[in-house]
Amino acid sequence: MLLARSPTAHLEGFLRDTLGGGAARLHVEEPQPARTLGVGELGWSPAVARGFGFDRVYAHQAEVYRLMHGGQHVIVTTPTASGKTGAFFPGVFERLERDPQATALFVYPLVALGQDQRDKLLTFRERGGFAWDIGSFHGAAQVADVFAPGVRMVTATPDKLHWSLTQPRVREFLSKLSFIVLDEAHTYRGGFGSEVAGMLRRVLELARALGATPQVILSTATIGNPAEFARELTGVDAVEVSESGAAKPGKLYYLADHRGQPRRFWNAVMDASSRHGLKVLAFFRGRSRAARLYSTYRAQPQYAGRAHLYMAGTSDREGRLSEFRRAKSGVMFATNALEAGVDIGDLEVVIIDGYPGSRMAFRQMAGRAGRVAPGLVLYLPSLNEQGVPQPADAFYSNAGNFLDLLTGPIEKAVVESGNPYLSPKHHARANEEFRSAGLPEPHAPEVSAQKYWNLRGEGSQKFVVVEAADWEKRGVAALDMPLESPSQHYAFTEKHEGAVFTLDGQGYKVLRWEKHRDGTAILVERFDAANLFTRGLYATIVTPRGMGEWQRRGPLAFRHGEVVIRRRYTGYQMLRQVFERVCVACDREPGETERVCAKCGGRIQDRMQDHRLSEHLYDDPIELPPFRTSALEIGIDARTLERPTAVAHTLKHLLQKVTPERVACDENDLAGAFRDGHDTYFYLYDDWLGGLGVSRRAYEQLDDLLHRALHLSSKTCCKAPEGCYACIAVSRCFAPFLPSGERRPTDKHATRAFLEGVLGVTVTPEAETGADVPPDILPDLPPSWPLQARELLDLHGLSLPEVSARLGIPSREIQRMVDTKTPLRLKHPKFGEGVFLSGFHQGERREVLVYFPGVGQKRLLLAHASLTVTEGAVTPA
Repeated sequence: MLLARSPTAHLEGFLRDTLGGGAARLHVEEPQPARTLGVGELGWSPAVARGFGFDRVYAHQAEVYRLMHGGQHVIVTTPTASGKTGAFFPGVFERLERDPQATALFVYPLVALGQDQRDKLLTFRERGGFAWDIGSFHGAAQVADVFAPGVRMVTATPDKLHWSLTQPRVREFLSKLSFIVLDEAHTYRGGFGSEVAGMLRRVLELARALGATPQVILSTATIGNPAEFARELTGVDAVEVSESGAAKPGKLYYLADHRGQPRRFWNAVMDASSRHGLKVLAFFRGRSRAARLYSTYRAQPQYAGRAHLYMAGTSDREGRLSEFRRAKSGVMFATNALEAGVDIGDLEVVIIDGYPGSRMAFRQMAGRAGRVAPGLVLYLPSLNEQGVPQPADAFYSNAGNFLDLLTGPIEKAVVESGNPYLSPKHHARANEEFRSAGLPEPHAPEVSAQKYWNLRGEGSQKFVVVEAADWEKRGVAALDMPLESPSQHYAFTEKHEGAVFTLDGQGYKVLRWEKHRDGTAILVERFDAANLFTRGLYATIVTPRGMGEWQRRGPLAFRHGEVVIRRRYTGYQMLRQVFERVCVACDREPGETERVCAKCGGRIQDRMQDHRLSEHLYDDPIELPPFRTSALEIGIDARTLERPTAVAHTLKHLLQKVTPERVACDENDLAGAFRDGHDTYFYLYDDWLGGLGVSRRAYEQLDDLLHRALHLSSKTCCKAPEGCYACIAVSRCFAPFLPSGERRPTDKHATRAFLEGVLGVTVTPEAETGADVPPDILPDLPPSWPLQARELLDLHGLSLPEVSARLGIPSREIQRMVDTKTPLRLKHPKFGEGVFLSGFHQGERREVLVYFPGVGQKRLLLAHASLTVTEGAVTPA
């Protein structure tokens, strides 16, 4: 009789092929059965039941339908892949079937997501046999074509709705509006969310004035404040549905530490994907890394058909998704542009390259794996230029912290509908929309109406990359078929004149820019890039305008006011991407199986680095139009400190961390920069045209923020002055380098002493409860760092990225040391000297198995074992 094959056998095979036998498991999500009801229990019409297409419905889908049928506003917050779309489609179709005049508006934050969901609406309509048309108000779509007679459902982006509410056909559609559905609503956070909140209020206000009574349905990822968020975003009180009835096939989470051998890791991923018939989705924080890895494999014949790319600005994103959906295996390199709701289907493996900046984003990405079968998530810590893990990645590489990342409290989605900087513009625009409808103005005039502004806070210029030959042949029509459509910032940093880049395995060089009223054409020609690429050089200059009076607290001074932000692009660097195995002694590329160089006996090492070849400065720097915003400026009296630059940099980190906790804002709404030529003065400014009021509230609550900063700088999670992610380190630093090019230092101990003096309090640091490593085993790095690394790895069970971050040593060097050293030697007061064999669990539950000559093996609870590390040799009996 044959044994049944494990449902995760192919995933475990993929895991062995990519990480070997020593992969560290971080978490196991157990499978759970579905909770369902029969479709017949809900009283759907035959057409709606046919459109739904299944005999049974999940419990949360049934609950959403009942609430919608009862006239309630609803917010659905069940996890990724739980069938949120199927929760609200039946209720909408039922209403439109019952009322022949009713209409429904579906709002999506991204064009690709709107197109994807429109396809699902069309499928539901065809199966159910519904007669009405479904319009798509995205991109270049025109009002007359979309809001045509017979169209009763429309998918749209907020950007298109923003300026179209004065159009008669749009008003006609809104006058019969029964539903407005906001899918992936958690993307409307911070400044963008506040702008969208103003726009949605205008839509609902106008629809009600025209005689409609629309219900609001929100679909969102799990967030910390769903009811409050729904109220702030739309102005309605919504009922929350959060208990999912969908089945969970189960999921495995592993730490994907490549031990300093990135090429071997990604080669193994590409090979194992094909061998085991798996689709792999790899998420990256930055565009450049995703694009360069993709181009590397697209250029290799053995991998070309299995490498895919998805990120903002790439051409034919829908076609790329369709190609990946049809494929039986392969790897798609993607940025978070794919995070929001785009369905891929049979995806079983997700690789997350670096902590994405929020728990919400991490869970969204991880949720793409294992929707219909068990899934595998590999967490790959991101490294800095020295090969040391970033603070957040080292922190979450610990199994205990990782569990909190998956199951602990999640961030709140913050939006401020009544933002004093933004809402007056929307009120003025609403007055104009009511006037065009022949209705009395609903708001007292505060500011003059603007005809158009960008809800996303960026310049509205359009940039498209086209081949020069295509431009000469087709002219302006070539703008409709671009190779790529970068944002303004990426156009200046990646597609400037003289830039070299690779796209879809083909190298290009930028010849020149051609400006046209429909956009800027970036003309390129094919070029043998040979791993070359360019990186733009730019600076952010903050100039004070109308700042208030300085306030002083001892050696700290602060003020608030208006500043002008200028972004200046000064040139570019030519770099070569090194992605290979080499001998570190003779720089020779070895064979695939060589462990030691056959030519010189040197060490073989993987390299994936960006080597700077040259630097080119513009004669006339390019400067974007300046914009005004509000800022908090803080200065430190350098005469009172031994390390004033380190204290200023640390305080800037701390205020960036604590401000989103205390002030209603998204962390991306607040940017920072040091004052030009002064290393102890810095600005925290609203990164939004005209300001958001964030820095103003930070100024008003600065005393509270400083006390919170003191608390963080007093934590005993680490002893190194550089700090860690639990205390002072941040996932992204706006000003990491001094003008000289050196990295700005940080010093948590000096900053704690400084804040104690400023606030007039003395803090006694207390040990962290449940700390991963007791404070007394984290001394400053001794000369014999290998012994310290072995103690942290073996005895205390830290992960390799954690140890690398704590000691400031690349993980490949630590791994090399571990591979060549004898087992750790320990001493026990009763059993004498022994050899470490293995460890189990972490933190206070950590147990170790030690062999003592003459005694045998002993399994000891580390917290009570009184073990000490010794360098003396132990000879087992």
